[in-house]
Amino acid sequence: MLPCFLDCQPFSVVLDALQDGVAVYDRDGALIWINSKACQILGMPREELLGRNVSELATLPTVQAISAPELVGRSFAEIRQHYTRIEDYTSPGYMMFTNGKQMLYMGANVRDEQGAIQYAIATIRDVTDLNEARKKVEELQKLTSLYQAQLRTLHTQVLGRDIVYQGEVMRKVLERTLRLARLDGNILLTGETGVGKTLLARYIHVMSRRAQGPFIHVNCASLPESLIEAELFGYSEGAFTGASRKGRKGVIEMGHGGTVFLDEIGDMPMAMQAKLLTVLEDKVLRRIGGEKWVTLDVRFLAATNKGPDALLQGKVLREDLYYRLATNRIDIPPLRERSEDVPSLIDHALAEFNEQNGTHLSFHPDVVRQLQTLPWPGNVRELKNVVWQLASENEEEGGTITLQMLPLDVMGALAGANGLPGLNSQSVLPSRGDDAGEAQRWRELCQQYRGDVYAIAGALGVHRTTVIRKLRSYGLRYAHKKSSRAPRTEFDASATALASSPPNGRHSYND
Repeated sequence: MLPCFLDCQPFSVVLDALQDGVAVYDRDGALIWINSKACQILGMPREELLGRNVSELATLPTVQAISAPELVGRSFAEIRQHYTRIEDYTSPGYMMFTNGKQMLYMGANVRDEQGAIQYAIATIRDVTDLNEARKKVEELQKLTSLYQAQLRTLHTQVLGRDIVYQGEVMRKVLERTLRLARLDGNILLTGETGVGKTLLARYIHVMSRRAQGPFIHVNCASLPESLIEAELFGYSEGAFTGASRKGRKGVIEMGHGGTVFLDEIGDMPMAMQAKLLTVLEDKVLRRIGGEKWVTLDVRFLAATNKGPDALLQGKVLREDLYYRLATNRIDIPPLRERSEDVPSLIDHALAEFNEQNGTHLSFHPDVVRQLQTLPWPGNVRELKNVVWQLASENEEEGGTITLQMLPLDVMGALAGANGLPGLNSQSVLPSRGDDAGEAQRWRELCQQYRGDVYAIAGALGVHRTTVIRKLRSYGLRYAHKKSSRAPRTEFDASATALASSPPNGRHSYND
């Protein structure tokens, strides 16, 4: 007996016209009604399907497999038993057909007032195209991940693996940098000396649509005022005495189709700033002594180690030029404001040293933690310099560089950074400026310990290589006498505040 809603001809006609298959089963699981689309999907005429039990669904010749979550791993007999129970027919599943089609089926039970099941209605939808689209999306996602990985590798290779960071501060800076790089506006990079403005400028160029064009780096501070105009704008034949007979392009013109990076823009003379402003606004220039205007396609990047207030109030940079360049501004924070990056930068710098010199040096974690407390006024450039200095001076020792191996100037800086007092007046070496006094103090130490570098190192709490370097720098004789070696003390930052001046050429934190 058909349900009353199927006895209604208009409603039955509507169901038969649906693009989804619809089947109705009685309480015993026998098929009592099926629409045309379901017959088409199952590949059998209506007459052969009516009266069949739902358990026969999996045995139809056109059905290859049926998959439902609760049937995974079940035997065929268990699957048939499952579909015999009409109350379980509401669970969704997939039907795979021999022609390669994939169908999604879902069931719903119709109950009477007492809650007893009267009928079950099943819908069948062709999801072959949907599944194919999903597979393509998954493939595209995999390709996207692959391309992103390759792009990161390319970034690393192109930029020499020098963009190293660990913390959130630089991550945000680099995200902003990447966004601006993809645009084509001028950018002003601000930050203290050594933070990596030049590296970031190259990164912007590489990540821009101008990556295939030239990247011209101009250090404005290094150009003599008498030559800066010719260097920037070029000159025509016979423009001045000594000029090339063929004339010469300036660096701005050489950057056509690419990027021109004006480093230390604040050191450019005001007269040149006015001429540069014309280039920025009109995208044309005229060589010295020339009459022809040259049209340019150049993106300008500029960098300064001064803040906006110092640039404008100090009359270092023209206000109109500043606003032309600073439409997009990237402020690079100093290393002291992102100390979380220090360990990664140390590892990176030491890895470079090891790779270039065939060594296998490493830093003790205590050294890294101590170096992380320093203010690093010279920023990343200074940090790399110190890492290479420490590695070079301890290369013969090999292995791990410990606190006791740090040179006196670094140890003194650590003491100052941690607010620790120096040694008493009997132990403190003379101040940096008193070379004669320092030499005398080392002579006294050498005499007191009979030139035993182990004893001197133990007394000062430093590594013997530090003592050897000092003794050598003052021409003092020394000896290796392990038998008389003084017991080494644990590292005490106060004992490192000897404040001894480094030999000529040594890096200093207080410069």
